[in-house]
Amino acid sequence: MLPFERRIVDALTAGTLPEHRDAVIEHVALTLAAMPEVTRAGFAAESIAFGAWSAVRSRVRPTSAADDLARLERHPVSLVRQWVRALRALVLFAEQELIGAEAR
Repeated sequence: MLPFERRIVDALTAGTLPEHRDAVIEHVALTLAAMPEVTRAGFAAESIAFGAWSAVRSRVRPTSAADDLARLERHPVSLVRQWVRALRALVLFAEQELIGAEAR
């Protein structure tokens, strides 16, 4: 998982139970690693671009991961919002899998 992806996943898992958080993050990392190379390359390119932009912005005005997440979620370009939705979907899926595994 790239550093900016990790930053956003950390923000997305802020409400996750502490005992599940590491497992959710690991599941997201493994899912990203299992993506087909072409898909992962495009996703990684977006992550690098968004991370670079965030780093430039933070030199002017420091921002938290939650601020970055909120800015990306309301970005006018749908491709940017879709990147966040993909990470959110991975987090939600991992959380539901953990709940389902505990219920068994």
